[in-house]
Amino acid sequence: MARQNGKELERVQRRNRVLQAKVAGATVRQIAEQEGLSIAQIQKDVYRALGDLAKEHVGHADQIRAMQMERYNQLLLRWYNPALNRDAEATGIVLKIMDKINQIHGVIPDKSLIQIQQNSFNVNDTPVTFVIENANDNDNNPIPATETVLEAGKGDIQSEEVRSN
Repeated sequence: MARQNGKELERVQRRNRVLQAKVAGATVRQIAEQEGLSIAQIQKDVYRALGDLAKEHVGHADQIRAMQMERYNQLLLRWYNPALNRDAEATGIVLKIMDKINQIHGVIPDKSLIQIQQNSFNVNDTPVTFVIENANDNDNNPIPATETVLEAGKGDIQSEEVRSN
């Protein structure tokens, strides 16, 4: 049993060394060479060490979050009524406070919920770009039909002028 505890103590100490080296700016490869271990093992050690720290400090983070929320609520109480009475400065402050509260609660995502991709291609060295201006899955507001600008036959896309000649 003492031997098993000794090996666990060695692993914990190694994870701490690995994490300290990583925080100091060393690369995973450098740490692996220094410790005489594989890169995969060093990555696991960093992951586990960070996980242990997160578990250790989860209550502390909740306390800080609660304290920040109380501060924001006090500020919000101070500025909310003037904002409702059309005070422009108070409105700006209230919106900033509400934004911070949303961040604390994770209401605002860290990345966009939608992605827009624009593709274009060339026809006879003239760029053609398609842009979706309105998209909605709601049947009450469908995307309006558009007129056909160019038509394709068996060959290249041609303008009316070229086809009539």
